[in-house]
Amino acid sequence: MPDSPSLDTTPLRRLVIGRLIRNAREAAGRTQQDCARFVGISVKRLAAYEEGEREPDFVELEALAHLLNVPVQALIYEEEARRLPQVRLDNLPALMQLRARVVGARLKQARMEKGESLKEAARAIGLTGGQLNSYELGRRPMPITLLEKAIAHFGLRLEQLLDLGIGPVGEAQLRLERHARFDRLPEEVRAFVTDPAALPYLQMAMHLSKLPVGDLRGMARVLRQITADE
Repeated sequence: MPDSPSLDTTPLRRLVIGRLIRNAREAAGRTQQDCARFVGISVKRLAAYEEGEREPDFVELEALAHLLNVPVQALIYEEEARRLPQVRLDNLPALMQLRARVVGARLKQARMEKGESLKEAARAIGLTGGQLNSYELGRRPMPITLLEKAIAHFGLRLEQLLDLGIGPVGEAQLRLERHARFDRLPEEVRAFVTDPAALPYLQMAMHLSKLPVGDLRGMARVLRQITADE
């Protein structure tokens, strides 16, 4: 029997991403006009994103995430968004162009590491060779659902494309990511970490984490001898 065609989840993903964008925008108290102006697109286009009729590309999502003070993941996946004070961005269009080139270069690197030709990778993702070449060169950013397919095909993670801590967008995203990780800790751990009395223990843990394995084993032997003598 012939293989049944795989289900195209792109329309559903567009609806989900659109809803997440709208929810984040409304929670931040921003209008569609605010968001469209910041990203450099028309209000009609932004409304189409929110309705799932069109999909944003990755760099547009990064720009929206920055404006709305949420992690990029909050606009792609079902994640709780934590907001921080916004950092001013200068020359956003140039930053968006740069991000398109950086993401494209990383996709090309992943393709080459997998040993695939442009044509082979494009076919697997659902593109023509010319389209994938254009994305790899950063001539235009890849739409988010295509990027998800590329990430899955090359075995990447979204975090590998975020440049956490690099540049103004990356720095803001890194702060949001750290806060999101803290929020995911068990409540008793968060309470311990935020207790001023726990600071010496945390500093000791940080120091121990930097020691070579051999030094840690030596300390463990000393501690065992001390407890054995008691």
